[in-house]
Amino acid sequence: MIVIDDINEIKNYIIVQSAVTIGKFDGIHRGHMLLLNRILELKNEGYTAVVCMINQGKPGVLSFREKAEYLELLGVDYLINFRFTDEFAKQTPEQFISSFLMDKLDAAKVVVGNDFHFGYKRSGDTTTLKSFEKKYGYTCDFYEKLKEGSTVISSTEIRQSLGLGDMASAKVMLGRSYSICGTVVHGKHLGSTIGFPTINILPEEDKLVPKYGVYTSKVLVGSEEYRGITNIGEKPTVGGFPVSAETYIFDFDRDIYGEQVTVIPERFIREERKFASIDELKAQLDRDIEDARNI
Repeated sequence: MIVIDDINEIKNYIIVQSAVTIGKFDGIHRGHMLLLNRILELKNEGYTAVVCMINQGKPGVLSFREKAEYLELLGVDYLINFRFTDEFAKQTPEQFISSFLMDKLDAAKVVVGNDFHFGYKRSGDTTTLKSFEKKYGYTCDFYEKLKEGSTVISSTEIRQSLGLGDMASAKVMLGRSYSICGTVVHGKHLGSTIGFPTINILPEEDKLVPKYGVYTSKVLVGSEEYRGITNIGEKPTVGGFPVSAETYIFDFDRDIYGEQVTVIPERFIREERKFASIDELKAQLDRDIEDARNI
């Protein structure tokens, strides 16, 4: 997959007969997969699969790296990191179609959600796209929002679930578990001194983390899977450490500093808080571990 980080760089590539989808794709949830699966179906028919990802400029359910890796695994041909400029934002809907979709991407198929808006002050919509099909020679596919029960699956709903520590709801809407991936780094080694050796990973800067607190967790180390408890937050009792996912892995005694691991927080146990002493923290950790093992 080719990643294009600036729309002005598109001219350096020859993109022909493309099937294009456009959106924020924050989290790449089940609703997004309707659009992605469609352009991948079209790829099998000979079209070039292009994803234009609108850059939100804020942490996402997936980091940009995670999105890119996921889309590459799916089989997308081009990922365009779409940043709006003042000049671009002033384009009329038809100018957007003509100068971007046609001139830059040679769009033959346009696949978007039914709430898609584009052009100056978001004045263009799916009706606008449809009205220019014959003039520019493309066709459109529009998709309704996907629902889980009565709830519309959306990035906003997923972010709210994460903010509440409701990992089960987030998982249902995403279609997979939320996870934090990273390299195990050194902390202050307090855990080892009180009998709870932990691993620390630092979320990427553009990665949204769930509600601060302690979770039961699944930990993937290479091809092996373990259980544990994870504190997500700033470790206020210790202080002086950035936001991290600090995990005590049950029945595990390997040195894995520098290795890549994936932590999957599964069930919220309690909020993060500052303890009056290390002994009080240790006593709480004993209770947390007992709770997690019972769960």
